[in-house]
Amino acid sequence: MPGDSVGPPARCLTMDFSWSQTEQYKEEGYTVVRGLLSAEEAGPLRQRLLDIFHGNHDWPRHHFQVLDPSKFRHPTGGLVPWGVQLPAKRELVFREIADHPNLQTVMTRLLGGPVERFTDQALIKSPGINGHSFYHQDSYYWRLEPGVGCNAWIALDTVGKDSIAPAILPGTHRSWTLAPHEEYYDEPTFHGPDGHAFKRLRIPLSEVDHARERVLELLPGDAVFFTNFTWHRAEVNRSGQHKCAYAVAYRRISPGRT
Repeated sequence: MPGDSVGPPARCLTMDFSWSQTEQYKEEGYTVVRGLLSAEEAGPLRQRLLDIFHGNHDWPRHHFQVLDPSKFRHPTGGLVPWGVQLPAKRELVFREIADHPNLQTVMTRLLGGPVERFTDQALIKSPGINGHSFYHQDSYYWRLEPGVGCNAWIALDTVGKDSIAPAILPGTHRSWTLAPHEEYYDEPTFHGPDGHAFKRLRIPLSEVDHARERVLELLPGDAVFFTNFTWHRAEVNRSGQHKCAYAVAYRRISPGRT
């Protein structure tokens, strides 16, 4: 059950993280870290995401997945993003969180050695948009080796059953194998930089035992860490408000690499 490298200058680590959570991560494939970020750190990140959502940016199109442009536009005619890829490459407000010392500390403990940032993605779940996320394994996309990668899903809003909460199937990482995945379109469809709708991947619904899942309620700044082989998904947004999260993945540095 959830527990009660080189980077920026160290700050005071106020999060609640114990060695028992490392054991939970090994056994169940995930652990929850409360207060990974402070409210003062999560708030500006969320605000910047909403600014981007409303078109206040000069970013290239390739950073975004957007809602179907034929159905969804801002009043100004702009596209409506739901996913922001590699935001840490664009702005310091994201990079400070992606390289946060709390995040690096937890990743180092969970992965058992020096680590480096692998990728990052920000999420903006709009009210009234399904955007249902089905169970999948990140390494089906990433092709990282077993035990090498870890993802942190950081809540920037209060999240729960009706508001984008992440869900985990404990222990699904133990065989360190990739389950077969199938392609599907979201409804409404999500579109890439080329303007075309794209398919995502999911473990077939018939293979999922929802009775075993754990839906995680998180406050702003809380994070769930899970292996790149752990089956996970996220709830839809029925809250009537925008809900934001930031996912940052790390990998363990191989011996001999600098």
